[in-house]
Amino acid sequence: MKKILFLLILMLFSLKSFGQKIDCHENLEFKEIFFYHIKYVENSITLSQDSTFRKSVIFISNYAPVSVESIMNYARTYPIGIFKEDLKNWLKWYEENKCKNIQFKSSYIIPDVYKATIK
Repeated sequence: MKKILFLLILMLFSLKSFGQKIDCHENLEFKEIFFYHIKYVENSITLSQDSTFRKSVIFISNYAPVSVESIMNYARTYPIGIFKEDLKNWLKWYEENKCKNIQFKSSYIIPDVYKATIK
């Protein structure tokens, strides 16, 4: 009897976790573009923070937290130490939100630090 009860409980947990996976509506196109921008920032952070780099930061900042106040330094660059902390937050944000069918925004807010540099 205990074995049957154990098997029933095990089946219920299996069905519950299976059901949770079905409820996840991940937008794979968003995921691809979001991680493209993260990779571009990661690869360019120490090389060239050009207009494409800034566009990637702007894209990410419209969804996940970016420490834009740290970019407001004399050189208008994204410090690598701040980036590493932000990266952790971006990945955490994505994991927490990926099943919410994230949609692309129709327009993006440009952080003040980049307003004069974006054309």
